Amino acid sequence: MVMTSLKKTYGTRKLKKLLNVYYEGEVLDNLVSELYPLVDSVGYEALEEIVGLCNQIAGDPSGRTAVTLLEESPELIDRLLMYGDKVLVLNVYGLCSQIAGYSEGPAVRLLAVSPELIDQVGYDGLEKIAELCGKVAQGDSFVATRLMGLSPELIDRVGYEGLEKVAGICTQVATDRRFIAALLDMTLGLIDKVGIDLLEKVAELCSQVAGYSSRTAVRLLGQSPELIARVGYDVLEQVVGLCSQIAQEDSFVAARLLELSPELIEKVSPDCLGNLAELCCLVNKDDSFIAARVFDGSPELIARLHRYGDTELVTNVYGLCSQVARDYNWRTAVRLLGLSPDIIERLLRYGDKELVLNVYGLCSQVASYRVRAAVSLLEQSPDLIGRASYDGLEKVAYKASEIAREKGEEKATSFVRGESSEYADFFEAITEGLELKSVRRVLLHYLNALLGYRIEIVEAQGAATTDGERIFLPVRIKEFEEEDRNFILYKVMATHEEAHLEYGSFDFELMRVQDVASRIKRKYGECK
Repeated sequence: MVMTSLKKTYGTRKLKKLLNVYYEGEVLDNLVSELYPLVDSVGYEALEEIVGLCNQIAGDPSGRTAVTLLEESPELIDRLLMYGDKVLVLNVYGLCSQIAGYSEGPAVRLLAVSPELIDQVGYDGLEKIAELCGKVAQGDSFVATRLMGLSPELIDRVGYEGLEKVAGICTQVATDRRFIAALLDMTLGLIDKVGIDLLEKVAELCSQVAGYSSRTAVRLLGQSPELIARVGYDVLEQVVGLCSQIAQEDSFVAARLLELSPELIEKVSPDCLGNLAELCCLVNKDDSFIAARVFDGSPELIARLHRYGDTELVTNVYGLCSQVARDYNWRTAVRLLGLSPDIIERLLRYGDKELVLNVYGLCSQVASYRVRAAVSLLEQSPDLIGRASYDGLEKVAYKASEIAREKGEEKATSFVRGESSEYADFFEAITEGLELKSVRRVLLHYLNALLGYRIEIVEAQGAATTDGERIFLPVRIKEFEEEDRNFILYKVMATHEEAHLEYGSFDFELMRVQDVASRIKRKYGECK
């Protein structure tokens, strides 16, 4: 008992003498108390070497890191001794001391996880990991430190080769600290979702984005597994490539487009995204607020356009608007974009999706040399088709281009809008069928005779109908080649709507429902 006490007293004094070069006071006393048990497990000479290695790893022997390393050493060494003797312990500390020559952080982290790594890959594997850590630390100590923290789990998932690949990925894309931190945080989850090979491609893609927006790159990194599952890696690569090109001109537009891509990528083509980006680039040069509004409104607008057609139609709409913005001015383009659903809805009264595509295609052709005339042609197209069919619209477009060559675009635009003197004669020449205005008076006399009172006939863009006070008839009927047969069809339509008025279709009164129901009940009894 006395010998044990004397031995401890001698050992603590010797240990105190070793440590008081750098430490004093309470810190010194605590360290002596913490480290003394190691004399029995590894011997004083090994403990002396461990203290020196901790000081080397910490860089500043009297700093907080060194104190922490020394305080944690007893527990760490106990764990290491499960896999070998004091030689193994000294070798582990020596490895970490070598890495500390490049950077303290990775060395400290590697030391902390060394027991787990030895358990997984043995000491030889730990040496390989230490060598890898040292290489990474020479380029970026931050990456090396975070990577060492992940290394046990990474090796468990993908082996040493996978760890090496992840280290290569991180070193290659470590251009933005925020992005690389997110990549390291997400690495394990991404490997589970897309695999190590695709992770390499995704990380490289997102690093391109980090060059102009680290926030967008981080967001895209997190969304990439879902996007790949929905549309495939090739489409994602195409979209990122497009945005990287856009970023050379306008990084704001590129970032906003990528942020929207999860909502749009399945609904539009890459060409459409390019058209949207071009439009917003031009808007953003003058008014960033309007550019943001165009972006924010795009998902809803595209959803509306899809109700009228498919991806091709959406691409054509944005294509024409970007063309107008590029060759004329962005304000007209934005206005035209907002009007598109209404224009398409009106066009669909006269045909199907194919008609709408033809109209946008025709206007794009006109816009290639006369943008203002093309805008007016599109705005007037429902009325023109209603009066003269799509063939008539083509003739108006051709005539407008002819006028533009001879008299200038302003005259051509006036012609399309029906504001020029030659418009009426030209339109009369190309019009087919029977116009309502030419037979309205005859139809009014006919209807007044049937009803016994005067009623108004109003031009309608679609089918015949009535609101109970007026009768709406199509502007033109061209079902038959003979004018007389078209007139008969007008009379049939008018008679049908007149019958609604004559026989009380609009005379229903809600207040009388209870009275009628009571009379039915008295006559026929309760329903069972």
